[in-house]
Amino acid sequence: MFATALPSDAATTIPVERRGQGRLRVEAQALDGRTVRGRIEEEGFARVRFPRSGRRGSALEAVMINTGGGLAGGDASQSCLVAGRDAQLVVTTQAAEKIYRSDGATSHIEVELIAETGASLHWMPQATIVFDGARVERSIVAEVAPDARLLLVEPIILGRTARGERLSYGSLRDRWRIRRGGRLVYADGLQLDGDIAATLDRPATAGGWAAFATLLLVAPDAETRLDAVRGALGLAAGEDAFLPAELPDGLDAGASAWDGMLSVRLLARDGAPLESAIRRVLAVLGVGEVPRIWHS
Repeated sequence: MFATALPSDAATTIPVERRGQGRLRVEAQALDGRTVRGRIEEEGFARVRFPRSGRRGSALEAVMINTGGGLAGGDASQSCLVAGRDAQLVVTTQAAEKIYRSDGATSHIEVELIAETGASLHWMPQATIVFDGARVERSIVAEVAPDARLLLVEPIILGRTARGERLSYGSLRDRWRIRRGGRLVYADGLQLDGDIAATLDRPATAGGWAAFATLLLVAPDAETRLDAVRGALGLAAGEDAFLPAELPDGLDAGASAWDGMLSVRLLARDGAPLESAIRRVLAVLGVGEVPRIWHS
């Protein structure tokens, strides 16, 4: 049996004390030319592992695991990832994070990223899949030292596209705040609520497509990589940047760079062309590789 309607009062369905709570803190430290684990804290459903196969050169790869298998209404996840002085930390997830249909309550995801002097921190989770009827609020905040590097790769898929599902109702709110040397340098926000299907069908919004991603590089040399990224996506580069794009089928994209930052926006018909575009961008960025667990 299953419910065909959602109750309006979440408190009458799942008691607060039974909702999932996960908290994770990972600190990476530089030691003798390589990066090693420092302080590790795990609580609730949140776990982290450091597979040997994930090590690339001097970088340390951390794989986050949600032992609950996803987030449902009212669940909460908190993660703090710290790359200490001169450390190189790559953080990904074991699988796509799933945000299930809510009973009325909102799930909360909080991510804090810290890249200290000379450090490199790559936040590269696999896609977040938002099921129809899900309700989620996410916050990503970062503090980056002036000479450090931060790479964020965040793909989102609206609905289980392989099953023909689309996101028609629910709520998705996403908030990014990036500070460099204590100064706010990047702020972004997304809110989908109400008649989400109608909003996504608008040509100026998503044109009915269901997958999108933001890639953001914050680094002293970020702007120098713009032409290579545009070329990899089929966008015109250099003086021809405003000419019509020759993008692959099922993909729309844009890339810009300013003030020591490079931003890439991707919109795709579904998850397959989105992941392909992400891989092409990472291949030419020259700052890191796709985490090996993405191949599994």
